[in-house]
Amino acid sequence: MEVDSKYSIYFWGLADGQHHFSFQVSKGFLANFDKTEINDLEIKIDAIMEKTPRHLGFTFHIQGIVNLQCDRCLDFFDFELNFENNLHVSFGEETSDITNIDDRMILSRKEDKIDLAKHFYDYINLQIPLQKIHPDDEKGYSTCNTEMLENIEKHMGHENPLKEVDPRWDKLKNLYN
Repeated sequence: MEVDSKYSIYFWGLADGQHHFSFQVSKGFLANFDKTEINDLEIKIDAIMEKTPRHLGFTFHIQGIVNLQCDRCLDFFDFELNFENNLHVSFGEETSDITNIDDRMILSRKEDKIDLAKHFYDYINLQIPLQKIHPDDEKGYSTCNTEMLENIEKHMGHENPLKEVDPRWDKLKNLYN
């Protein structure tokens, strides 16, 4: 996928050794991908590339904020990201991701650049928790929208747990005894 050259590194003319790059990822970046749970984001990615004749090694330090919708109260909140990821690139006959091995890919010897946009997208989305809930405050209390939570509670159909059970089920329970 060709997203934008600002997320590509042209390595062909670079000397062997260590090189530093910096990338900014914002909301416009998300328009290039199909689905995401991210409403907005502002992320800085610092990349260190170690180049050798046969290999490119990347270390990405990814730091910033993504805006997510709370699963509990449906309000949006900022979720902070601060993590590192690695990518190892070997040169081969044709370009391919090695799907059974994380963070490895083969890049064709004919290529003069590597597009990192899809990797950035994957790294960021993999840091989003399965359950997206407002963080607690410093006292340990929920910061969810209390008005919305009260409204949800009011409209939920709670069944009475003390409701009498059908006597046929009681007879079936006796089979276990």
